[in-house]
Amino acid sequence: MKKTTLALTMFLAGGAFVAGVAVGKTPAKPATFTSYEEMKWDDLGGPKMANASGDYKKGPYAGLFKIPAGFTSPMHTHTGEYEAIQVMGTSMHWGEGEDGKAAKKMTPGSYWKMPSKLAHVSACAAGADCVILVMQKTKFDYKEAKPAAGSAKPAAGSAAAGSGAKK
Repeated sequence: MKKTTLALTMFLAGGAFVAGVAVGKTPAKPATFTSYEEMKWDDLGGPKMANASGDYKKGPYAGLFKIPAGFTSPMHTHTGEYEAIQVMGTSMHWGEGEDGKAAKKMTPGSYWKMPSKLAHVSACAAGADCVILVMQKTKFDYKEAKPAAGSAKPAAGSAAAGSGAKK
């Protein structure tokens, strides 16, 4: 009985020691916290980009993409596919031949995936800037694409698409 009690006591004490060591370990890297106000924004000619993880100039990365309220891009493409989540504002995105007035409104929490080299227009509704979390395995790039005549129809209330990016 004494041997069983002693063995059980030693087992429990050893377990407590191991648990204490595991809990007492400090992480190899400290957590990092950056507030929205501390983000470093690069001006991309209207829209702005801020790295959250990685580097959008090299890829892969996750970054915040800010589009001014009322801004409509020209028809354009990106070399790499990207995934996005709307954080603030309401954006719309439509492809060549699609009607911008019928584009789905992407409100905060909305998700989409844009295939590489797909010609599209991106717009931010009037009233509030759009902030989008963009995740891409390649570096960010933007290449203006010439749409087929009359293929991109601007969204109601937005700057005309295809005539250059406008606020």
